[in-house]
Amino acid sequence: MQQYLESLAVLKDFPIVYIDETGIDTYLYRKNARAPRGEKIHSKISGRRFERTSIVSGQVGQTFIAPMIYKESMTSDFFVEWFKQELLPSLKTPHVIVMDNASFHP
Repeated sequence: MQQYLESLAVLKDFPIVYIDETGIDTYLYRKNARAPRGEKIHSKISGRRFERTSIVSGQVGQTFIAPMIYKESMTSDFFVEWFKQELLPSLKTPHVIVMDNASFHP
């Protein structure tokens, strides 16, 4: 454990960039449905296509870097391209990059 902590100490002077992504589905609820008076409808919306708007960005301190808004859900290919083409060029000095363990983060 001590050796692990000593190896991390080398990174203590580098700024940290946190990266993450999120998305919003544009079809979130039923506009029309039928139920007995006074009862709520609880069911999935089947047979409907929805559009997803997503955003991915990095954050260093209070500053957002390399933000990108896109249609569709995140994929490994899209993430790698954003990482190489947008995030890395925006970092002028070495940084520690922190991200979650989403399945599309290779």
